[in-house]
Amino acid sequence: MKKLLFILVFLVLLLAAAGFYLLKPKALGVTYGQQDLASAKEKLAVTYAPLPADAGADKVLLVSDSHPVDQTFSSQELTALADNRQKDFPYFPFKNVQIRVNADGSVEGSATVNYQDAVNYLVALGVSQEVIAEGAAKFKIPPTDLPVYLKVSGSITENTSQIAVAAAKIANLNIPQSLVDQYGPALNGLVESVIKDRQPSYSIETLEVVNGQVHFLGTSPDQEMAARSIN
Repeated sequence: MKKLLFILVFLVLLLAAAGFYLLKPKALGVTYGQQDLASAKEKLAVTYAPLPADAGADKVLLVSDSHPVDQTFSSQELTALADNRQKDFPYFPFKNVQIRVNADGSVEGSATVNYQDAVNYLVALGVSQEVIAEGAAKFKIPPTDLPVYLKVSGSITENTSQIAVAAAKIANLNIPQSLVDQYGPALNGLVESVIKDRQPSYSIETLEVVNGQVHFLGTSPDQEMAARSIN
């Protein structure tokens, strides 16, 4: 987690020097309608509700019970889910999301992320305020919106992530391959941490690209209760 935070800090510093704060996220040509969102949510069959008042100050999301899922999701359905995620979970830091599943098995994603939103999300995932404050103070990170892009390939099997980062950008600036190679593997640790935190309700037997769509075989919670505002 600490490595992920400091690479984010370093990249934001590079971006500040270049003066590219206002660039839009990379267009991937994926648009969606309400029918795509409805279809994706029907496939997952999760009921969303506010977090109970007695859940505790340190809780921002709880899941309960589970049911089997064996479904495929199109680029439009995945984009709809991700682009509307903040409505169900305000700590989700990405907006203006596009996700494209390619015929070669790769997946591309672009979005806008606000630094403070990213900080809140990292805290919700368990990163300490001290680590975040240290990085922010050292590099004087401005609270601003940043366009991000990621291209990955691989799969998740039995809750073990085997995702490889092929390319990454911030504000249309390519992240050097040496940094991708150094910090890319940390993405697997982050993915596995998120899965573990939501077990046993969420469990992934396989998550992989099949015929230009993402196939998910596993379990999904019957109910997800999330904070409706950021503390």
